[in-house]
Amino acid sequence: MPQTLRELRAELDSLATAGRVEEVLSRCDLPQLQRAASSGTEGIEILELFCRNAAKSDRWEDLAYKGQTLLESIGLNASAGVRCVLHSWVGVALMRSGRYRLAEEHSRAALHIASWELKDMPAALRQRRRLALLLKNLGLLKESARELRKAVDDADATGARSEAGTLRKNLAITLIKLGDFEAAEQLIEEALPLIRQSGEELHLVRLCLVDANLRRMMGKLSQSLERLQEVLGRIRSLGYSREEAICLEYLGDCHLAQRNYKKALERYQSAQAIAEATAPKGDLIPELGHRLAECFVHLGDANAAILACERGLKVALDTGDRYEECATHRVLAMAHRAAGNPTKAFRLAQEGIELGRRYEIPYELARALHWLGETKLQGNSEDDRTQGRQCLWDARAVFEGLGLKQWLRQIDSLLGFEEVPEAPTTEDPGLAAVSGLEALDRGALRFGVVTVSAEVSEAVATILSIAPSRIPVLITGASGTGKELLARALHQMSDRRKQPFVPVNCAALAPGLLDSELFGHERGAFTGAVASRDGLFASADGGTLFLDEVGELSPTAQATLLRVLESGELRRVGTDEIKTIDVRIVAATNASLEEMVERGTFRRDLFYRLAGTPVALPSLAEREEDIVVLFRYFFAEATAAAKKRLTVAPEVETLFRAYNWPGNVRELKNEVARAVAMADNGAVLGREAFLPRVRAKTATALRRERDIAEQDTAERTSILHALRAHRGNKADAARSLGGMKRTTLLYKIDRLNIRPEEYLAEESR
Repeated sequence: MPQTLRELRAELDSLATAGRVEEVLSRCDLPQLQRAASSGTEGIEILELFCRNAAKSDRWEDLAYKGQTLLESIGLNASAGVRCVLHSWVGVALMRSGRYRLAEEHSRAALHIASWELKDMPAALRQRRRLALLLKNLGLLKESARELRKAVDDADATGARSEAGTLRKNLAITLIKLGDFEAAEQLIEEALPLIRQSGEELHLVRLCLVDANLRRMMGKLSQSLERLQEVLGRIRSLGYSREEAICLEYLGDCHLAQRNYKKALERYQSAQAIAEATAPKGDLIPELGHRLAECFVHLGDANAAILACERGLKVALDTGDRYEECATHRVLAMAHRAAGNPTKAFRLAQEGIELGRRYEIPYELARALHWLGETKLQGNSEDDRTQGRQCLWDARAVFEGLGLKQWLRQIDSLLGFEEVPEAPTTEDPGLAAVSGLEALDRGALRFGVVTVSAEVSEAVATILSIAPSRIPVLITGASGTGKELLARALHQMSDRRKQPFVPVNCAALAPGLLDSELFGHERGAFTGAVASRDGLFASADGGTLFLDEVGELSPTAQATLLRVLESGELRRVGTDEIKTIDVRIVAATNASLEEMVERGTFRRDLFYRLAGTPVALPSLAEREEDIVVLFRYFFAEATAAAKKRLTVAPEVETLFRAYNWPGNVRELKNEVARAVAMADNGAVLGREAFLPRVRAKTATALRRERDIAEQDTAERTSILHALRAHRGNKADAARSLGGMKRTTLLYKIDRLNIRPEEYLAEESR
C-alpha cells in the first residue's frame, strides 16, 4: 500500500530527530518531492525537512538541482507556500555554491511571495535577511546594510525576537566590512540575549564567530583566540562543517597577526579542505585563497602564493565578491614582489586601492595603502619614498577613522614618529559639546581645527596629502580663518616635525633690517649689532618657515627672498661666509597674489616659487554651518576654564548665524571669551551679552546687511576686473560692464572705495 504524505512526513521527522540525515535525503527522491510540492501543508513540511537536512549536510548542488527542477515542473500551479519554500532554499543553495546573481533572483521571488501573497511577516523577514546576505556577497555593502536595517525595524515592531537577533548579527557582519566597528559591536551586544532566548544553537555559534572576528580586527587577539578555541569544540560536536571552516579561518587570522605563519597556514589549509569539499565555488574559497597566499609569502614560497591568490580571485570575480577581490589584489601584489616583479606588484596594489575606494571597503583599502606605502618607503629614489609616505598617511587617516590604534602605531613607527597629534578625548569640554555632530571632521581635530565644513575638511586633507613632500604651499584666506593652524598641521605631519617651526609676520619686518632679520648678522656689522645672531632662515634650518602675509613684503624683500629660495644659500650680514640651508617654505596671504602679480606689485617668479600647492580657507561667513559649531566649542572651553556654570539663550545662535564676522574665527573666539569673562556664575546669556556694536539690530537686519555686503563685494570684484582689463580707462571699463554710464562707474568706484593702486599696473602709475 503506497505511503501517504502524512506517513512520509512522520517518518522523515523521526529520522531527522534521530540525526539520520542521509536517510532523510535518500527518502526524498525527486518523485516524492514532486508529490509533496503538489499538495498542501504536509507537502510544505516535507519540502522544509528535505531542504534543512540537505543544508545541514552541505548538499548544496543537490538542493539547488532538485529545487530548480521542482519549480520548473510545478510553475505557478503550486501553492504560494510551496513556491516560497522552494525559491527561498534554492536561493540559499545557489548562494552557497557561488552563483550569486541567480540566487538573488530566487531570493527576491521568495521575498515577494512571503510579503504580498502570504503576508507572512516572519517568512518575509527571513527572506530579507537572505537577500541582504546576497547583496553583501556581491560587494553591495551599503545596499545590504539598508535591507538589514529595514528588516531589524520590522522585526522589532512585530516582536519577532529570534529573527531580530539574527538580523542584528548579519547587520554587524556587513558593518564590519564597511568599517563601522563601533556600531557592529553594539549590534552584537543587542543580538546576544535575543539569540540565546531563541535557543537556536547555530545562530548563537555564528554570533560568537562574528564577535571573535571583530575583536581580532580591533587588535584584541587574546580575547579572539580564547573565544574561537572555546567555540570550535562546540561546532565540531554539532557537526556544523561550514562554521568549522570559518572558525579555523579566524584562528588562522589570529596566528597570522601574531606572525606565527606555520600555525596560521595549518589552520587555513584545514579550513580550505572543508570549503573545497562542500562548496568549491563558494564565498570561503577567495577568503582562504589570499590568507593562504599571505602565509606562503612570509614562508618564502612566492609561486605557491600566486597560485593560491589566482584560485581565490577567479571565484571572487565569477561571483562578484568585490570585498575579497580587493583583499586578494593586495596579497597578489605581495606575492609578485616576492617573486621579483615589483612593477606588476605595484600595479596590482594600485588596482586594489582603486577597488577599495570605488566599493567603499575601508579596512582593505587601508591595508593596501599600508603595504604599498611601506614598500615604496624602502625604494631608492626620493619620488618612491615621497609616494610611500603619502600612502602611509592615507592609510593612517582610514585606520584612524576605523579606530584601529594597533595599525596607527605601526604606521607611526614607519613614518619615524614617536608620537603624533591625537584628537582630543571626549573629556575635553569643547569636544564634548560638539561630539554628537555627525558631520564633525574628527581627523581635523588633531590639529585644533573644529569644522563640519566640506571646504575646510578638503583643505586639511590637502595639507595632509602633501605633508611628506618638499612642495612649497601657499595658504590663502582672510585674516583669522586659521592659516597658521594649517601650516603647523603640515609641519607636524611631515618628517620635519622634530625640527623647528618658525612663523614670520612679513608685514612686521622692518625694511632697513630685513637682511639681518632673515639671514642674521655678525657682531659689529652695523650700529646696534652688539652680538652675533642667527636669522629666521637659519633658525628654521631642517624645519619649516611660515611666511605669514607674504604679500606685504616690499619689492626689495621679495628679491632677497627669491634669491635664497633659488640657491638654498644665505650669508649673514657682515661676513662673506656662505651657508647652505634646508627649509620648507609655507606662505600665507589674505590678498590675491595673482592680482598683485598682474598689477606688478608682486614678483611673478617669486609667486611661482611659493605657490607649489595652493590651499584656500573660506571665511567664516561663507561656512555658516561652522559658526554654531565653533560657538558651542569655544563656549564650552571658556566656561570650563573660567569654572563657571553658564547657559545660552536660543536667540544667540540665530544672531551669530546672521552676523558677518569680519574677523572670522579669531573674532568669534574672542567674543565668546569676553562674554564668559564678564558673566556672573549661573547666568543665562542672552543676545545682549554678545556683540555690543550690533546689539540694537535684529538678526534679520544683520543678515540683510551681510547679503548687501556680499553683493557689494561681488560688484567691486567685477569693476576691478573691468578696470584692470582696460588698464584703468574708465569709459572703456564702463562700456564692458553692460553699457554702464561712465558717471555711474565713477559713483560706484567712490562708493566701493576702489583705489587706483588696486587696478593700475606698477609701470602705469
